[in-house]
Amino acid sequence: MERLKLSLKDIADATGESMSVIHDAVNAGHLATFIVGRRRFARPAAVRAWVNYLEQQSQAGTPVMYRARGGGRTMAPRGGGDSNRGEA
Repeated sequence: MERLKLSLKDIADATGESMSVIHDAVNAGHLATFIVGRRRFARPAAVRAWVNYLEQQSQAGTPVMYRARGGGRTMAPRGGGDSNRGEA
């Protein structure tokens, strides 16, 4: 019997993508997931649909890039601005 749900780690293992890419795909709405307790899962059909989407975008000449190469995540400063720097 085929597994009915896959953890994000299972998805990373099956696709060869990093956990960061998997999380970015979920956050972008490209990979449909659901939560059970405190863990996130996807149906195998959702993983296939995501891989098909990646393939279609690549063939159309617009490969999906979830983050800039060589860079990490950039985060906005807490508090929404530079008010803590003492600048007037």
